[in-house]
Amino acid sequence: MSRVRKLDPVESFIAGTIGNPGEREFYLQAKFRGGIHSFAIEKGQVSALADRIAMLIGELKGADYRFENVIATNLEVPLIPEFQIGVIGIVWLPDRELVLLDLQEISEISTDLIGDDESEGPALFKIYMSPDIANNFVTQARKLVSAGRLPCPFCGLPVNKDGHLCPRANGYRR
Repeated sequence: MSRVRKLDPVESFIAGTIGNPGEREFYLQAKFRGGIHSFAIEKGQVSALADRIAMLIGELKGADYRFENVIATNLEVPLIPEFQIGVIGIVWLPDRELVLLDLQEISEISTDLIGDDESEGPALFKIYMSPDIANNFVTQARKLVSAGRLPCPFCGLPVNKDGHLCPRANGYRR
């Protein structure tokens, strides 16, 4: 298989989880030509990706781009991730009016996005999506991230069902 795969354009792009709060595994999933491509991702990456895409969407809204509603879907199973996401790149393609996400496999070799012309290196998926799909992703991803454990009012760390050792309380359980 080639190191670089292009999904141009995807029919849907979503974030989802499996498991209970505190033990959830996060995934991104793209539908392309009847196939499903899933990627394992960290919660913080989902949140950062949603924030960055939201900034791009905000600029489009400022330029009077007309958004259409997209029907949100759920993760499809069986869930077999292509890889664990390491580096993410986001680009707006004005000539095609598409958002391009580069999802690169986590690698010990490099923490930078490796170009398409490189034949060696970690796997890379180039995911092209409409601004409508990107806007839907932001809404759905933010709901997903906020549906986890509540933060401690003192330190901001997540609180488990049985409490947590709060650093602001000098290690005492809250």
